[in-house]
Amino acid sequence: MVSGVGARGMPSFVPMTLFATGKNALKSFTQIQPSPEVSLTPIMGQTQYALLYMNEVLSRLLVPESPCEVLWQVYHDEIMQLRGLGVIEACDSLSDLKQALRRFERALFDELGVSLDFECDGLGESIESDGYYRFVPEVGFVPIGSTLINKANDEGKKLSRVSYLGSDLLEMARAQSNQDLYVKHLQSFSQLQRDVMDYLLEYKPLHSRNLWRQSLQYQSV
Repeated sequence: MVSGVGARGMPSFVPMTLFATGKNALKSFTQIQPSPEVSLTPIMGQTQYALLYMNEVLSRLLVPESPCEVLWQVYHDEIMQLRGLGVIEACDSLSDLKQALRRFERALFDELGVSLDFECDGLGESIESDGYYRFVPEVGFVPIGSTLINKANDEGKKLSRVSYLGSDLLEMARAQSNQDLYVKHLQSFSQLQRDVMDYLLEYKPLHSRNLWRQSLQYQSV
């Protein structure tokens, strides 16, 4: 909980300096000042829901008051990137928005010790380019037909029915250092990382996702 904010109308999603007092989770914040280096222009469009999503998953998955220096820097950088997209309502910014969120998610996975291996399957075998795989949380990519898929279902894991071609997975392994490949497989990265995130969240809904869906519905009316 946060009490004693002391100032109304403070901008959202900007770096601030403040003085915090209090024990445990209950804090009082005073002397709050936004960074003078950041524009205070209000966030527009879907960007505001993307930023809410980042904050919501952090609050749900991290231990309170954990320093997480590397994750914090990525979080800060992507917020600055998204704020730049948020001041212009343009369709071509949607790809940039998704890429920023995927980078943030990967940094969060790293902080939580979650790794994705695109070159070896969950059995320790090399990914075959002509094979088809499904993703199993805590196991990795598993060949379709593997008994590990049935075992995961028996354990109550909610598995996505999406399958991945081995050659695509091998390209995704190289995409971390190849922007063209990353954009090519952005949809697959989005699906995969959503499956990982849902598992980490124990399949509980996110309010920010609901707001995102509602905004898309209003736009289509």
